[in-house]
Amino acid sequence: MALSDSDISATKVPHGRNQFKVSDGGGLYLLVKSSGRYWKLAYRFDGKQKSLALGVYPSVSLDQAREKRDAAKALLAQNIDPGEVKKQVKMEQRAVSLVQERADSQDDAVRKPNHNRLRRPEVLTHDEQNLIEDRRLCILQILNDSNAYATSEDVLLQELDSRGHKISFDRLRTDIAWLYEQQVVQLKTGALWGIYLTQTGLDSALGRMWTPGIKRPVGDNDLQE
Repeated sequence: MALSDSDISATKVPHGRNQFKVSDGGGLYLLVKSSGRYWKLAYRFDGKQKSLALGVYPSVSLDQAREKRDAAKALLAQNIDPGEVKKQVKMEQRAVSLVQERADSQDDAVRKPNHNRLRRPEVLTHDEQNLIEDRRLCILQILNDSNAYATSEDVLLQELDSRGHKISFDRLRTDIAWLYEQQVVQLKTGALWGIYLTQTGLDSALGRMWTPGIKRPVGDNDLQE
């Protein structure tokens, strides 16, 4: 039976137990512990039973947990393990964080004629990171230019190619998964992923806000400086 916020608020760990599960349907359940309430998704992949952490209630609301469940099921429909996608996104986020932490020290080193080569980023070069951030911005701008701020993977791949970003389908999915984790896009179930621009994504595409890991567009004011 589907949960409601009142159901969740009323849940308590029964006496004598450490935890228990409350199902919302479609594999989504709330793991209730004395330390908090945790969203989980139970699923099978490659013949193995797995679970995916979707966040902590109420930081992740009931509606948001259902959206994450649907996005994970969209991956499964394409024979992609959502748990592996999450791991890959986290690895890329750590790489982005590392590059950002070292960006200032690298800039200082470049100004010196004999800078230490060991101070260069170990994961991504500055140019490689710029290319990734520019491509992510391009994805948001394509969504902004599309009807209803939405498109599909195949159309998005063609648009990126026409704008100078020639990447593989797998690379595109990694980018989309990362953007989804930043809550600048949403995913919908279908034969192909449906990608939708969120308000945060729109603000990032138009330069009204900056999302770390996404290039900020150059505006008229920037060009005049």
